[in-house]
Amino acid sequence: MATKRLFIIDTMAVAFRAFYAFGMRPLTTSDGLPVSAVFGTAMFLNKLIAEHRPEYLVAACDTKEPTFRHKMYPQYKANRTEMPEDLAAQLPLFFKLFEAMNIPMIRRPGIEADDIAGTLAHKLAGPDLHVYIVSGDKDFMQLVNDHVFVYQPKKGDESVIIDREGVRLKFGVLPEQVIDCLTIIGDTSDNVPGVHGIGEKGAEKLLTDFGSLNNIYENLENITNKRQRNALEMARDKIELTRTLVTIKLDCDVPLDINEMICCHETSVANKNLADLYGQLEFKNLAAKTSDIVNKRAREETRTSFAQPASTQVTGPKYVLANTPELLVDVLAHVSAADTFCFDTETTGLNVITDRPIGVSISVGAEGSWYIPLINKHLAGLSTEQVIECVTVMLQSPDKLKVGHNIKFDLQMLANIGIAVSGPFADTMVADYLIDANARFHNLDACCLKYLNYQKIPTSSLIGANGEISMLSADLDDLTTYACEDADLTLRLYRHMEPLLKEAGLLDVFRDVEMLLVPVLASMEQRGIFVDKSHLQELDIKLTDMILKLEDQIYDLAGEEFNINSPKQLGNIIFERLKIHESLGVKSIKKTKTGYSTDESVLSKLSAHDLPRTILEYRTAFKLKNTYVSSLPTLINGQSGRVHTSFHQTVTATGRLSSSEPNLQNIPIRSELGQSIRKAFKPSSQDSVIISADYSQIELRMLAHLADEKALLQAFQDKEDIHQLTASKIFSVSPSEVTQDMRSRAKAINFGIIYGMGPRRLAADTGVTLAEATVFIDKYFAGYPGISTYINNSIKLAREHGYCETITGRRRPLPELSYSGGRAAASAENIAVNTPIQGSAADLIKLAMIKIEDRFKAKGLKSKMILQVHDELLFECPKEEIDEAVDIIKDSMEHAMTLKVPLDVQIGIGSNWLEAH
Repeated sequence: MATKRLFIIDTMAVAFRAFYAFGMRPLTTSDGLPVSAVFGTAMFLNKLIAEHRPEYLVAACDTKEPTFRHKMYPQYKANRTEMPEDLAAQLPLFFKLFEAMNIPMIRRPGIEADDIAGTLAHKLAGPDLHVYIVSGDKDFMQLVNDHVFVYQPKKGDESVIIDREGVRLKFGVLPEQVIDCLTIIGDTSDNVPGVHGIGEKGAEKLLTDFGSLNNIYENLENITNKRQRNALEMARDKIELTRTLVTIKLDCDVPLDINEMICCHETSVANKNLADLYGQLEFKNLAAKTSDIVNKRAREETRTSFAQPASTQVTGPKYVLANTPELLVDVLAHVSAADTFCFDTETTGLNVITDRPIGVSISVGAEGSWYIPLINKHLAGLSTEQVIECVTVMLQSPDKLKVGHNIKFDLQMLANIGIAVSGPFADTMVADYLIDANARFHNLDACCLKYLNYQKIPTSSLIGANGEISMLSADLDDLTTYACEDADLTLRLYRHMEPLLKEAGLLDVFRDVEMLLVPVLASMEQRGIFVDKSHLQELDIKLTDMILKLEDQIYDLAGEEFNINSPKQLGNIIFERLKIHESLGVKSIKKTKTGYSTDESVLSKLSAHDLPRTILEYRTAFKLKNTYVSSLPTLINGQSGRVHTSFHQTVTATGRLSSSEPNLQNIPIRSELGQSIRKAFKPSSQDSVIISADYSQIELRMLAHLADEKALLQAFQDKEDIHQLTASKIFSVSPSEVTQDMRSRAKAINFGIIYGMGPRRLAADTGVTLAEATVFIDKYFAGYPGISTYINNSIKLAREHGYCETITGRRRPLPELSYSGGRAAASAENIAVNTPIQGSAADLIKLAMIKIEDRFKAKGLKSKMILQVHDELLFECPKEEIDEAVDIIKDSMEHAMTLKVPLDVQIGIGSNWLEAH
């Protein structure tokens, strides 16, 4: 008979490991509840059960009550800090996870998890049952024998199973000697005293030489190391206490019924309670996968009644393949009678230039949903041209609200076959983003689970997990059901979301900003921007040569060749061999888990030395080459000859647009090398120019407006130098006496205040002392009292309402403000101050983009908006339209909103982006 296995989970060890695994990027639900520990543990347990399929599984957990160790030694664990509040908040859900996974948890007042695990292992392990204790705690190694093992979770895919030999390799001693080893070295985490000055290596050698702690004391006179001998003598009176404290008890009163620990692999990782918990915690992928396993039959039954073909439909919506003249006329009639309908496209791919739609699904709700093919092989008695004409009529009706999910993509696909869709629009992806800007996912699958509690047909069921099957090859019946369901669910989503938008005061920003911006972004993406490939190739050669020369310089300065891109190797050279920090008198050196940090902030501190300075130059050149110069030519579309970025409305919590594939909002500007990259962005014709339009100091102007700060408002009205004015206030001099250094420090404060900069950050950024920085900030608020009031009021309002908002009413939830202090709450306070400023600036430029696009079209201009980079807009403009285009751009941007301050837009014109900017 095969040996069975019992896995004992050290519950809190797993919780802490999962919690800290997310570092500075913790997971939260949309309402701000921290869930990192629960998610990490769920992933770990799923993997453990799937890979090892244990016959028995149980969890051991501590309680708050004092144990016998506390009674023996009141200082036991006295130096432990409080559990992080974000972890403590998760514990009820953490325990729910174990309950939902049917993993019994043993908790006994006054008994530690170690002792529970030790007792179970001691009394149950044997030749027929091997026990694996799941924990990273070294104390458990004292339990290891031929039938008991320690299972240590590690980063990455591999965990480590420690047997007797593993203990020897880890401690240098056998499992029977571990208690003595722990007694000698003590345990600082539990505040258990050891023998002062003797660590693991010393304890290992002593036990190797003498065999046991008792033998060590019997042979003290034979210990040649006088320091160790004295330390052991000094610790003699407390050594038995320590031995008791570190010894895991093996005879606790805990239940031992092995049948209560049987692990049913299938139900542990997939059951309805678990699926519901994952859904509640917004674990999108886990919820989807678990629901798919548990409810496959139920989901099919639901889908049968929810989406039956017309021929068998009794109640509910109809999902119909509309590929004949009669059925197409039926669709037109239903759309004509509706004031709102949903549309969605199925396409050959995702490229907005080269791919095409193969069909359009339409839904009007309960009356029905239809899939209209746009390719001949799926049509009967219709030509593609006839269908396109019919679909165009439906999608260009200006009096009907057209709903979609990620409509921008559908507009682009339809534009590729000549269909220009007219608004008004309602995009449920953007609606979800506005309702909860902190949510991680806004895709259709996530929204259906979130709002409708419904698992839609996965796209992978048609095209495979990795898109290996083309939509053109999908079964037509399956494609019809899938496409109709998407349209039907999207319309249901909108009808669910619209009241939520209204209740939250978000309808205006949804309709008048985000929805009007959708077609503008769709057009910008498809226009793309011309990039001079030959210029980049020349720059690539130059950077390659520069990198090779810098490599040689670095090797000479280091005195050896090494992997320059390895932080570990670089850290060893700088800090251990050359000790550059010591030669420069730099005492505070940042470290990571793997060694010395060599990030930019560290190397900048050491840049008085040639090696760190040259490394920084190398990294700059290396990044520019690989991120931009070498990659941009590969992203030029072969059909259009231009680069087409994607703009995203639903990524940043502030409301700013983001850019990807490629990210053109991060093209560098400060360095000479970065500037040379911008030279590659040009008009596609010599008869055109690039126009750059940039808001001047827009966030400071927004701050003046929102804070109603009189001195700042007047300064902008009078077109004063704001940084000079601020310098005069904090240095108590007249504006004419302000030096460039004073102005620079004032500028750091002006912009730093917006982002919650305190005295320490100001001191670090400007080189002044902490005391001086504190005085500067105090004088800043004394000179601009309205800003101090604004900051306090912003935090107060956000705390009262649970969110902050922009001028247009855009909201950003801030549940962290309900926490009692800590880093999360402090960060949320900064966000409460900054988001109304940055978010309002984002709304401003979005409104300007909408105005400019409308006015260009109304005038019939050939000038085109091609790029948005936060506060800057870029245009490609025929030379004969420069004056008219500039007038429209400047006027639209400066009057996009009515503020208490004048808006100033700087216009530049050139043969490339650098010249224009």
